[in-house]
Amino acid sequence: MTSAALNVRLATLHDVVSKVAAFSLERFHNRDKWTIETKGSADYVSAVDRDAETLARRLLTDDVPDDLIVGEEQGGDATGDYWLIDPVDGTANFVSGMPIWAVSIAYVLDDEPVLGAVALPALGTIMWAASDGPLNVTGPLRMIEGSASAAFGIGRNRVWPTAHRLEIETEIEAIGHHVVSLGSCAASLALVASGRLAGYIEHGTNLWDCAAGHVLCLAAKRPSAIIHDRAGHKVAISAGAQR
Repeated sequence: MTSAALNVRLATLHDVVSKVAAFSLERFHNRDKWTIETKGSADYVSAVDRDAETLARRLLTDDVPDDLIVGEEQGGDATGDYWLIDPVDGTANFVSGMPIWAVSIAYVLDDEPVLGAVALPALGTIMWAASDGPLNVTGPLRMIEGSASAAFGIGRNRVWPTAHRLEIETEIEAIGHHVVSLGSCAASLALVASGRLAGYIEHGTNLWDCAAGHVLCLAAKRPSAIIHDRAGHKVAISAGAQR
């Protein structure tokens, strides 16, 4: 794909994530009106997740009608070149009225995330970029140059064995970081990219949770790596300071 074609998609990405963020924020302020379900024990999904993904799909199709789209709620063929949508990452926070949740959209080229946008609607911030930079930010959470944050993010999920996670947390604390778990992989990676978290690690997550945030970290010149498991279903993400 040419650089011009990627630039078109980056502009589309910013436009789409901005509109989906506004849509989701309005519903966040009126969340008592929306249906909340569980996919499994403690894995929430709301009508807002589904409606936000539908909106993102429609907007992308309007701009780039021939592109493939994959989403957390509606699925799709995640091979080759495609858009990857997590309409609300951090749904438990969303339904609880906590502001740490994100709209996350990435563009994957030859199976590698190359464009990413993460909106933090309740914090008034949008970040978007190509993996080679620069990192673009609107809103109050501007990039902090040369940050030496004491906080290090760790993700939690039912797939990642607790014993392994606690081992990593102990290692992180031993080198002087304070471990935090914010409940949103995408939001955490955006905070790594902006310098507010020293790093972030999560095993057993999904590509839609971390693809866009991974791109933001690369654009901000912060180390980031996605490792796929042998079955190809789950991934591990490690970004920022290395332990």
